[in-house]
Amino acid sequence: MDLDHDAARQQQQHRSKAQEARIKASREYSLRILGSRMAPSLVADDIHISDLIKKKLVREDPSSTKAIRFSHLYSKLSSCSVLTKKWSILYFLLAISDQSSTAALEGRSNQQQPLSFLGLHNLETDAGPTRERERELERERTSTEQSDMTMTAHSRHGLHIPVLQQQQQQPQKRMTGYSSLSAGDHPQGNSSNSSSSSSQEVEESDLLRDLIFVFQGIDGKLVKLGAESGTCTIDPLLNITHSTRGLVSRLTELGWLYKKVNQYVQKTLKESTAGLVGQSFCSALQHELIEYFRLIAVLEAHITKDTDAAGSKGLTLKRLLVWTQESLQRLRLMSVLVECCQDLQGGALVSVVHDYTQHGDPLIQQFIHHMLERISAPFYVMLQRWIYEGELEDPRTEFFIAFRPEIEEEDMWQSKYFIREEMLPAFIGMSLAKKILSIGKSLNFLRHKCDDSDWILQNHGVGKSLKYGDIAELEGSIDAAYVGTSQRLLLLLSTKFKLIEHLTAIKRYILLGQGDFIQHLMESLGTNLSQPANTLFRHNLTGTLETAIRSSNAQYDDPDILRRLDVRLLEISPGDSGWDVFSLDYHVDSPVNTILTPVAMHQYLKMFNFLWRLKRVEYALSSAWRRQTTSARAIRPILELVPELHHCRIVCGEMIHFVYQLQYYILFEVLECSWDELLKAIEDNNVTTDLDSLIEAHSKYLGDVTSKGLLAASHDENMMPRLLELLATILDYKIAQDNLYNYALAEIERRERLAQTADRRTRHGQWGLTDQDETLDRIPDEQFEELVPGLLRTLNEYSMQFKRELSELLITLSADGDSDLRFLSFRLDFNEFYLGSLKGAMGGAGGGGGSFSSAAIAAGSRKSTIR
Repeated sequence: MDLDHDAARQQQQHRSKAQEARIKASREYSLRILGSRMAPSLVADDIHISDLIKKKLVREDPSSTKAIRFSHLYSKLSSCSVLTKKWSILYFLLAISDQSSTAALEGRSNQQQPLSFLGLHNLETDAGPTRERERELERERTSTEQSDMTMTAHSRHGLHIPVLQQQQQQPQKRMTGYSSLSAGDHPQGNSSNSSSSSSQEVEESDLLRDLIFVFQGIDGKLVKLGAESGTCTIDPLLNITHSTRGLVSRLTELGWLYKKVNQYVQKTLKESTAGLVGQSFCSALQHELIEYFRLIAVLEAHITKDTDAAGSKGLTLKRLLVWTQESLQRLRLMSVLVECCQDLQGGALVSVVHDYTQHGDPLIQQFIHHMLERISAPFYVMLQRWIYEGELEDPRTEFFIAFRPEIEEEDMWQSKYFIREEMLPAFIGMSLAKKILSIGKSLNFLRHKCDDSDWILQNHGVGKSLKYGDIAELEGSIDAAYVGTSQRLLLLLSTKFKLIEHLTAIKRYILLGQGDFIQHLMESLGTNLSQPANTLFRHNLTGTLETAIRSSNAQYDDPDILRRLDVRLLEISPGDSGWDVFSLDYHVDSPVNTILTPVAMHQYLKMFNFLWRLKRVEYALSSAWRRQTTSARAIRPILELVPELHHCRIVCGEMIHFVYQLQYYILFEVLECSWDELLKAIEDNNVTTDLDSLIEAHSKYLGDVTSKGLLAASHDENMMPRLLELLATILDYKIAQDNLYNYALAEIERRERLAQTADRRTRHGQWGLTDQDETLDRIPDEQFEELVPGLLRTLNEYSMQFKRELSELLITLSADGDSDLRFLSFRLDFNEFYLGSLKGAMGGAGGGGGSFSSAAIAAGSRKSTIR
């Protein structure tokens, strides 16, 4: 009885120790699973894992009671919204359920565990598996192999697999030997095994294990990456067939490509030289490498499973070559992209990658498109900020729009922002890039110069985002933003800032379109401007300007327009008169000065100076004509000067005709026609689409006015100097004519004084006429021989010079290539009088063309002059 009692007690102690061992082993195994940072190489499929649990329960309990109860519990778990990792819970419970006994733990040490590829130790016990348990494990192994094959096939077709973190940490060494990716199994850490393997026949499983290392750019025991890119070295003493060596060599390309891509990513991120787009490129490469790591994890799991399963023919080198083809193609593409984008960044990098979307293979197109969605994300963020907010957020100068920080805000539109063509992506053409540039400039213009930030916040780009995809959709978004900002800007310029009113005021006052105002101003300033320039004072001229405004229809204009009209004195040179330095000026401020720039106002000033000189000549000729008309009857008694005075009226008429025709050409043919084209361009929405087109239209208008009005359109560079010399000759002739009329009026006064003296003598009973009074009806001999010939000679010289210069000008105009200038030549000489008489005018000393008879006057022949 004592013996039986001792045996029972020992058996009870043994069972207690065995139970404690099972509990301890299960606890340690659970802690390893929960403490592991790695994830299984299975698809996170709740339905699949639940099916595995049901099959297990059906095998354990043929009555299906447990399976039905599990289905009920699983439905409750599925409806629970608090738990998020339901698959992980089911997978953990399935893994724990397999550790029901110490014998089961020991039995599973020789087969594939669900998490065995993670490097977890199998638990050892003293008891071995029973025959019944072996049959059960064989059924589970068959099911597991089918499941793993299904998962592998899914992973090859692009299904999502949880991220493997095996590359970020060092796995633990497996008790089963070489099959895991552990540091202890590295070939450099076990040189004795390498030396001993050379004398043994190499199995295919050993090569498969080495290739797992090679795929990660690490040399294996048997297979090492060669010194040159794309090569590998295998110990020639190993007993490996030539075909097997070829397969291994082809498979090692994966390792080289991975190593190349990974080195680029690590180098770029380490040096921190890449911009935002470059960092996105590295991120896209890393994302693809993570998918590559998942494939390696699946392959390693298969190798381990085939090693544990006796007599298995699962994974071979040929199958491995087939399974890695898709990853090989992806790595090749990434390698090509790395080579092409080595020194590129920003839009240039996006453009190079985008060029590969033109490939004929739809799989490559899809891969590149997927890469571009990640790579171009920072680029599209910068584009979105620019076209919807007007903000240029480009810290690494990667965007195709840049700015010059040294440019002031006054020149913001013309010079501050520009396009860098080297950063322009291939899918954005230059016309579209100009629209994008215009959108951002318009938004900055509205914010800083028009004070219209509220409109930008409320109506522009609200809730819109851009990303790589349909180019047509991108163009549509850009066109919509372009039209909205441009129309808003043009509306503010025409209404709030009165752009058309300013242009009209410049035309009326600076380009002398307001006739009555210019006439009053000319009459008011005529006397003052004839004085030397250094005697003029600006405040006096300003008062005269205000008087001219009040005396003309200009007084009814907008006070803001009249306030901008001012007097300006040019730089004074020695000998200048007031006519040479006087000028009108028109002041403009922001934002109108973006169109009426200082350069444009300088062009207007040049045009005003020429038109003012032309007006001065017209004013002088009008004054000469009035004097001829009012003095004609008074000086008629001077018979000696009647032919010459008549000739003066003829020449003066020619000059007036020339000036009037030139004024008509400039004021109507040039100014009015160009002004009409400008108004049509501004009112036409198809022509003036943005501020750039408005500036272009105004520049064209100003260019036409200055080139045609100043005769700069001619191929002859001396055209304008000739015209100015001709106007100066007219003024000189007018002065000479005034001298002749002054002499004639003085002679009339002398004769009247002599007549009054004779009458007074007669009334006193004396002789009315004496020998000294014989010159009462004629010019004194000494004056007729000395003074009169000089006056007539000067008039004759200026008259001949005018005709000669005018004829040369007409010849140049008629031969010019510009049709408007040829038409001006026709207007000036419609009956070809000057061209026909040029030879005669240049002929005799005093003959042709109505020249003065100076020779007869100098000879003193009064019969030829007195009739």
